[in-house]
Amino acid sequence: MSLFGVDLGTSGVRVVALSAAGTEIAGAARATALSRPGPGLVETDAEEVLAAAAGLLAEVATHPAVGADPPEAISFSVQGEAVLPVGRNGHALAPAPVSMDRRGTEVADRVAAELGADRIQHITGQPAHPMFSLYKIASGGPGWTGSAVHGYRCLGDYVAGRLGARAAMDTSMAARTGAYDVEAGVWSAELTGAAGVDPDLLPEVVPAGTVVGTLTAEAAQLTGLPAGLPLIVGSHDQAAAFLGGGGRRGAISVVSFGSSDCLTVGTAGRPRELTGTGLASYPMGDGSWLTLAGTAAGGWALDWFATLVGVADPAERDALFEAASAEPPQVLVLPYFAGSGTLDNDPLARGAVVGLTLGTSRADLARAFLESFGFEIRKIVDALAERDVAVGVVHAVGGGARSLRSLAIRADASGLPLTSVPGHAAARGAALLAGVGIGRYPSIADLPAPECRPAIPPDPVTATWYTAQSRRFRDLYPTLLPHDRSYPHLKEQP
Repeated sequence: MSLFGVDLGTSGVRVVALSAAGTEIAGAARATALSRPGPGLVETDAEEVLAAAAGLLAEVATHPAVGADPPEAISFSVQGEAVLPVGRNGHALAPAPVSMDRRGTEVADRVAAELGADRIQHITGQPAHPMFSLYKIASGGPGWTGSAVHGYRCLGDYVAGRLGARAAMDTSMAARTGAYDVEAGVWSAELTGAAGVDPDLLPEVVPAGTVVGTLTAEAAQLTGLPAGLPLIVGSHDQAAAFLGGGGRRGAISVVSFGSSDCLTVGTAGRPRELTGTGLASYPMGDGSWLTLAGTAAGGWALDWFATLVGVADPAERDALFEAASAEPPQVLVLPYFAGSGTLDNDPLARGAVVGLTLGTSRADLARAFLESFGFEIRKIVDALAERDVAVGVVHAVGGGARSLRSLAIRADASGLPLTSVPGHAAARGAALLAGVGIGRYPSIADLPAPECRPAIPPDPVTATWYTAQSRRFRDLYPTLLPHDRSYPHLKEQP
């Protein structure tokens, strides 16, 4: 019997089917669009996401391997922070602002001034930041308030609800709303009160891997799957990628190279000494916690560069970075195209390219863009080590981990061996959570490990160079900070 995982990503939806052994037997993907209706506003259409998910489920359901290994359950990997209002029938009343949408900035600033950034992080495990769902809800707008609003949903509980589930999300997604008390395990009255959001309109919070409904007859017709199929609460996409990429607390961390780049580290218990940093942490069951750090515009920054140099086709884009210079360039990229990396936690930070000369080539810039998150990883790992959080072995997942050449460049810049895990880790993690929900696996600590390629170590020949270059990278953000602050953020273009 197979397990279905649905990854509701920022730039598209992917569905995979796994065998009980954890091997992918079928899969399909579809891109979804983002709209930018105004400065700082970035939205996705939840109905388009739902249609993509239903269509892909139907496509994967017809695969011969699935016919020979019928589905047992469905679960979800969900992009964080995107949220939308729904009516009594569970349908969307407005588009969903995604992570990089900044409509909640004014409310976030007000709540931080009232409660204090440290207090917010103590309650939620997340740094004070306008990306979180709470501030998007509180900022209002057409369709967001009034008697027609029956609740607020993130994309996972929205899609699952339309397929037949009750309104529920797991602790990782609840934390990413910025409204959840991670220690008490309840919606925070302090935060929802400060933001002016009714907590009764938020979903129930349950452990990842909880059965919350079954596929309705109507949803069965849309998806080609049998009515009554269990629907299982999944998790935040980075948590799903951690599980699907073979993450193990205290031993194996997972770095995901996707639309955003994120390092996820597992620990037994909540890490201390995170207050006052941009590091985010949330519970994932049986005493495990995951800590996240990264940059909001990982793959987006690469896409920006590719578009700038006239590359639009995906194959040509891959070729652009495969042709990155063989030697490290004397160029640095600060990849803060959607605000800073985690540690600086600055939504107003801007990207930069420094060190340009008339001799700088396109291949040099391609390598510098790939190096940039390697430098960010090094910065993050050092910060975690200072707080006694061990990273251990690092598995690399996501589209950016497919190219061994790109991965080697990032290993050089990070100073860490990186082990590529083929396949689609977030969707795989969701499918594994479906297995937890039906008892196929006893817990998230007992999931089957993925296949891994050999680790790619940093090149010792360039180690001295990259150590020095990483110091320059660390100095770049504070050096440019006065320049970034010289621009009124209200005039920032989306």
